[in-house]
Amino acid sequence: MYNSREEFKEKELANNSSSNGNSNSGGRARNNNNDVRVSKATWMSDGTYWPGTWFEPSPDHSKGDHAGILQVMSKPPEPDPVMGNPDEKRIDFTGVDIRLPMFVYVSREKHPGYDHNKKAGAMNALVRASAILSNGPFILNLDCDHYIYNSLAIREGMCFMMDRGGDRICYVQFPQRFEGIDPSDRYANHNTVFFDGNMRALDGLQGPVYVGTGCLFQRYALYGFHPPRANEYTGMFGQYKQQAPNIQAQSLDQEDQESEMQPLASHPDLKLSKKFGNSTMFTESIAVAEFQGRPLADHISVKNGLAPGALLLPRPPLDAPTVAEAVAVISCWYEDKTEWGTRIGWIYGSVTEDVVTGYRMHNRGWRSVYCITKRDAFRGTAPINLTDRVHQVLRWATGSVEIFFPETIPLGKPSPQIPATHCIPQRWHLPLHLHLSCHILLSPSSVPLFRPVHLAGLKHSLPYIPPHYHPHPHPPLPP
Repeated sequence: MYNSREEFKEKELANNSSSNGNSNSGGRARNNNNDVRVSKATWMSDGTYWPGTWFEPSPDHSKGDHAGILQVMSKPPEPDPVMGNPDEKRIDFTGVDIRLPMFVYVSREKHPGYDHNKKAGAMNALVRASAILSNGPFILNLDCDHYIYNSLAIREGMCFMMDRGGDRICYVQFPQRFEGIDPSDRYANHNTVFFDGNMRALDGLQGPVYVGTGCLFQRYALYGFHPPRANEYTGMFGQYKQQAPNIQAQSLDQEDQESEMQPLASHPDLKLSKKFGNSTMFTESIAVAEFQGRPLADHISVKNGLAPGALLLPRPPLDAPTVAEAVAVISCWYEDKTEWGTRIGWIYGSVTEDVVTGYRMHNRGWRSVYCITKRDAFRGTAPINLTDRVHQVLRWATGSVEIFFPETIPLGKPSPQIPATHCIPQRWHLPLHLHLSCHILLSPSSVPLFRPVHLAGLKHSLPYIPPHYHPHPHPPLPP
C-alpha cells in the first residue's frame, strides 16, 4: 500500500527540475525519471506515515513481527436515517438512506515467539475487536477472493435468525459461486455435487457444514454457549426424546416478563476470565449480543423475543479508551490460558478449521441453514491452472481426513442435544476406512484382498434368462 499521488508528484517535480536545469539538453533529461525513488508508504490525514505498511521493515515493525494496529476509517453512523437529496451531476439518492457503517482496519499483533494460528486466529481476534467496537449480533465471513454479488443476501440470512426458531440457528451458509471458469469446467471448480447435492441434503437434517466463506454467523453461538432447546435426546444412540427441563418459571407476572426482555447480565460463564480472557468490556458485551440476536416477538409462539423498537437505542460514542481496549484484545498474549481456539470461536489445530468449527457448534445442539438466493449471494475467483487446483483439493482432502477423528465430530456418541439421525451422515466413511486399512495391511503380505474372477466360469454363476422373458429382446445377429 502506498499513495500513488505522492509518487506522481515526486516524479513531476524531478522532471521539472531536470528540465529547468538542462533546458538545452533536449529529451535526455526525461531519462532521469527512472532514478526517482519514492518511499512506499500510505499517508495519513495528519501528514504521517500509515504504520501498517512494511515495504521497508524496521527493527520494531515488519511483516510477522509488529504491534497491534487498529484504525477507525469511519465512525459509527447516526441513529436516525439520513436521506439523500437530488443532484443532477451525481447519482440521485432521493429517498435513500446514505449513512455509511463504521469501517475499521484491524491488524492483530504478531511476534515470532507466538503462534498466530493463521485464519482461525485472525477471525478470533476480529470477533473480540468487533465485540468491543460495534458488537453486532451477526458476523459475515468472506474470504479475500470473494465479494458481495447480491446486496440483499445479508438480509436473507438475518431473516432466518430473527424469525421463529432463529435463536437455535448458529449460522446461515451460502453456496460458493465462482467466475472466470472456462465453459467446460475442466477442473470441476463449480463443485456441483457438493453445493447443489450434499449441502441441500444436509439442510434437511441439522444443517450444512461451514465451508469457510460466504457464511453469516450468530455472534452468541461463537462464544461456546448452548442454544435454547425444547427436547433432549437420551439413550445410547439418542433414540429417546424427552422435553428439556425448563429453567425459567412456568408463569411470570408482568414485572418478571419485563426483566426477561432485558439483556442477560449474570451468567456464570461471564465471570470466568480463563474462558474469555481478562477484558471486562468484552465479557459485558456478550450479554448484549445475546439480547440483540433474539428473534422478533411477532408471534405468540416466540418466547423471550425482542419487542418492537428494542434495537433502536442510540449507541454510545466511540472514544479513545474503547479503541485502546480493542487493541488490547488483539494482542498475541490475550489468548494465553483461555479457551479461545479450543471451545470458543474458530477452532485451532486443523487444516480445515472452518469445518471443525461448524461441527463443534452442531455438537452443542445448534442448527444451520443453507440459503440459495435467486441471484448469487457472493462470488469468488476460482483456480485457473491445474497446480492451484491440486493444492486446493489437497488441502480440502487433508482436512477431511483430520475431521474423521472423534475429537471433532460425534462418532457414535450423540449428545443430548443431537438425535442419532444427525450423526449417521457423519459416519458414512467408516466402511471405506475399514476397506482401505485392510488393503494397506494385506498388501505387504501378498494376500489378495479380492478373489480373482475367471471369465470361463462367470457364465455358470450368472442366472440364465431365456430370451423370450427379456423385456427388450435384441434382434438376431446377421450370419
